[in-house]
Amino acid sequence: MKRIAGAAVLLLGASLALTGCWDIKTVSDYNFVTAMGIEHKEGKYVIYVELMDFGDMGSQEQAAPGDRSKVWIGKSEGETLYDAINALYKTSQQNLYWDHLMAIVFSESTLKNEINAFFDSIPRFPQIRYNTWVFGTHEPINELFKYSTFFNLSPISNLLHNPKVLHNQLSSIPPIRLNTVLANAEEKGETDFVPRLTLKPKSWEDTKQFQTVLEMSGAYALHGGKAEQKLTEKQLEGVRWVNLKTRRAVLPISSEGKRLGTVLIIKPRKKTKIVMQSGKPAISLDLKFTGVVEEVVVPSKVKQFKEIAEKKIAEEVMQTYRAGITKQTDVYDFQQYLYRRNPKAYHSLTAGSSNNGFMLTEDSLRKVKVTVRIAHTGMYDMEP
Repeated sequence: MKRIAGAAVLLLGASLALTGCWDIKTVSDYNFVTAMGIEHKEGKYVIYVELMDFGDMGSQEQAAPGDRSKVWIGKSEGETLYDAINALYKTSQQNLYWDHLMAIVFSESTLKNEINAFFDSIPRFPQIRYNTWVFGTHEPINELFKYSTFFNLSPISNLLHNPKVLHNQLSSIPPIRLNTVLANAEEKGETDFVPRLTLKPKSWEDTKQFQTVLEMSGAYALHGGKAEQKLTEKQLEGVRWVNLKTRRAVLPISSEGKRLGTVLIIKPRKKTKIVMQSGKPAISLDLKFTGVVEEVVVPSKVKQFKEIAEKKIAEEVMQTYRAGITKQTDVYDFQQYLYRRNPKAYHSLTAGSSNNGFMLTEDSLRKVKVTVRIAHTGMYDMEP
């Protein structure tokens, strides 16, 4: 009798343990959202979501020429962002899983006018992580998502989902994460650059046809929760020399219209100094870099490469600064620097400004000193 009772207890315990797994969900029970687009038009919010197959995310196996990883794009709209998201649930067929969201793309009109509503809504949504990349675009967002994949690689190995890899190879416009955008939204004097995505139709082709790909082309200057100004990649050339996150920048070396070679610029160092002169900020920059000669087209001396590199970097820094001044944009965060180190002067200048608190003028940046140390010249020696 005791044996029968013991067996009954064991069977009952086993059955109770099994019931705990009956509602477990597998990967196939979810739709994984990897990117989201937001635009505001005709008084409503329109959202786009990019869905990918979880099994494809780790796949880099050989595929037929021109094959791209398949993506699905959902679209919905609502009076608010949450209305739009909830409307999407009605047609999603399965649970939408947001924890793999890697990028948020804003339309140009939304960045200029309605991004503050996003700042209030998204931080209240617990499934979206703050390390998501943020972009802007003037392209149709659904078209952007269609071409986000590249070649036959994993669908998340691309500019939209992992821009840092490309920035490390060729530093131009630094990518930005959601946590930085949210943290700086109310910061005094802070300007963030949201990279601008465009479609590039004829840079790559397979054996059959041209393949459209994504490209970062300029950026939107985000200040005070709005991105009222955008700058081209050419106008932003100086940012890479002042941004300490620059990993690898290529500088062509020319003299009198003739190409001499190419220098790779790495390891940026920066010192900023702002003093008040006659009630106005006088700014000086001291920039130092390490250079590596990557290419010599015309036999030249190391000293010549060094001098041309220093001059050209200083010119690009000044040109970008002036481009920002014309758009009342502090491209190098000098106002933030002054606010941190001399808040009294900052408040005095912004209060007395007639340009919505913008205190800088073309004459504010007085001096840009650049030092480039040529570390080596590659496999072949050059005259000093």
